[in-house]
Amino acid sequence: MKRSVRHFMVPLSIVVVLACLAVGSRDAAKAATASQDAGSGAASAPQAANADHARSPAELHRQYDPSFSWLAWQLFLRIMTPTNGSLTFETWTEQCQLNPSAVGCPSAAVVAAAQGGASRHVRLLHRGLRTKKDTGSDCSSMINMPVGGYPPPSNLTSKAIFCEEVYVSPAEAEFIKSGLTTLADQKTYGDAHSGAINFPGTEVNLIRLDTDSVEVKVDWVPASSFHPTFACPDTTERLYTETINGTCYALVAIHIASKSMPNWLWATFEPESRITNPNRCDPALYGACLDPWGTSSRQEYGKGIKPQQSAQLKLAMGSARLDPAFRNYFLTGVQTEFVESDGHPVQLGNSFVEFNQAVAPGNSSCMTCHRYAAFDGKQTARGAPENNFGHPPRGWPSVGYACNAHQNANCIPAAKSTTQDFSWLLGLMPYSSTALRSPIDSTQYPTGTSASGRKSSAGH
Repeated sequence: MKRSVRHFMVPLSIVVVLACLAVGSRDAAKAATASQDAGSGAASAPQAANADHARSPAELHRQYDPSFSWLAWQLFLRIMTPTNGSLTFETWTEQCQLNPSAVGCPSAAVVAAAQGGASRHVRLLHRGLRTKKDTGSDCSSMINMPVGGYPPPSNLTSKAIFCEEVYVSPAEAEFIKSGLTTLADQKTYGDAHSGAINFPGTEVNLIRLDTDSVEVKVDWVPASSFHPTFACPDTTERLYTETINGTCYALVAIHIASKSMPNWLWATFEPESRITNPNRCDPALYGACLDPWGTSSRQEYGKGIKPQQSAQLKLAMGSARLDPAFRNYFLTGVQTEFVESDGHPVQLGNSFVEFNQAVAPGNSSCMTCHRYAAFDGKQTARGAPENNFGHPPRGWPSVGYACNAHQNANCIPAAKSTTQDFSWLLGLMPYSSTALRSPIDSTQYPTGTSASGRKSSAGH
C-alpha cells in the first residue's frame, strides 16, 4: 500500500478533524478491538469475516490506511453538502448531459415529455448498462434471483426497479467536453497522446474539487420496490429521500472515484437499512466493511452490525450541514491498490450496486474492473457501448491486477487500444456523431455473456 501524504488542502471548518486524525490514526488502525454499537438486535462485538477474507491488523492497515478512509469521507462530505436546495454533486454534469446520445440515456422524447413543454431542468435517471432495462421506464429491473448462489433480498416486489445517475466534477466535465464525447474522438486523442487518455487530477492524495476529476455514481430506489417499504419522505431519518421528476426515491448506494491518486481512489457507501441494503458488509458477498476513520471500529465488521459513528465524523457532518439522514450512511471501504503486499487481490464492492449488476460473490474490484476501460478502435452497433464495456476479456481476472499472466505488474490486454484512464463512462459515448454503426463484434464477449456483459466483474 502506498503511504499517505498527510498534508491536505481542507476547509477551516474541518481543521479540528485533521487534528483528530493526526493524533492516533496509525495506532488506531492496528488496534485489535474497538467499542462498537451493534444497533437493535445485533451483537455488540464486530462480526469477523470468514476465513477466506480474514486479515491481520497490519494487513488491514496496508489495505485501508486511515488516511484513505479520511479522504473518502472528505469527498462524501463535500459532494453531499447542500447547495441552493440540491446536493453539491447534483449541481455537476450528469453523464447524459455530456452527450445525450450516450448509450443508455433517456431519449429526447422522454426528456421533452418530462419537461412538459417547459424549460425546467429534468433529472436524467437511467439504467446501468450492465443491468436489465425495466419495460416500463428508462431504469433497471432489480435482480430477483440468486447470483452465484447468493440469494436476492426477500422483500422485493415483483416489479422492483432502481435508477442510476452518474455525475462528473466540473474539471472532468470540461476535459471530456473538450473533445472526448465520441469514441472516434477518443481514438484521435489517444493517437496523439501515446494511446492514453489521462484525466486531470492532483494524484498526490490532495482533494481539490476545482481541479480533480471526480465521478459519483448513485442508485435510487422508489418505495414501490420493497414490501414492507420505507416512508417517503423517510421520517425516521434512516434513508435520504428525494422527489425526482414527481416520484420519491431513497438513495441506496454511492460510488465515488477521485483522481486524487494515479490509479484513482475508489470508495463506496451504503445506508444501514434492513429494507434497502440488507446484505451490506456480508463477507460472503463482496467482503466485510472497514472504516477506521469514520467509525469507532478499527477492524472489519460484517452483515447486520451497525458501528458507532466516530466523533470526528459527527463533527464534520455538522460543520457541513449535511442532511440528518446521512448519519445512517457508512463507508463500506476504500481501494487504492490492486493487490496487497503478499499479492492477495484487494476486493471492493457495494451490496446493492454490484449485486444488481450480477457480479458473482467475491469477484468485485473497482480498480481491476475499471482498468480494463479501453477503446479498441472498432465501430460499435448503434445504441451499443464499446465492445469490451464493463468486463474483462475472456480469461482475464476480475480481481487483482488487470493482467492474465505473471500478475506482478498492472497491464491491459488490448493492443493498439486507447486506454480511458479507469473511466467506463467514456465507453458509453457513441462511435461518432454521424457514422453508421456496424454490428457488434461478438468475439469480444466470453461464451455465455451477452453484449450487455451480465457475466463478469463489476462495470461502470
